[in-house]
Amino acid sequence: MLPHLFGFFLGEEWHGTFRWNPDDGQVKITHVVIRLYGALILGQSFLTWAAKQTDDGRVRLAAVRAYAVVFGLTTLALLRAQLTDSTWHVLNWLNLLLFACLAAFYGWFSLVQPPAVFEGLGKVTS
Repeated sequence: MLPHLFGFFLGEEWHGTFRWNPDDGQVKITHVVIRLYGALILGQSFLTWAAKQTDDGRVRLAAVRAYAVVFGLTTLALLRAQLTDSTWHVLNWLNLLLFACLAAFYGWFSLVQPPAVFEGLGKVTS
């Protein structure tokens, strides 16, 4: 909804307002891509909320693995862009680090945790 805030990590200059939308076609395309990615993450949050309410451990594990893959691929895409384009802003390394940490967390959780962790509390036996 506010791609200008995310655009800061892409090296866009701040013009003091959230409504600024230049005539530069490339910036408008960037803002559309940011909005689409935000819509995807918002949609995923609904799926995650639904998975939280189920006792099926396989569904929960699949959601965690999906996030590990999504954030891992996002990290690789950002890393490639950072290393191959001279126009990327230095602050983009923070964005890249955030996605790398998310990928590492979800990857560790899906690979290291025992299957019982993904079961609901009603299925756990002492």
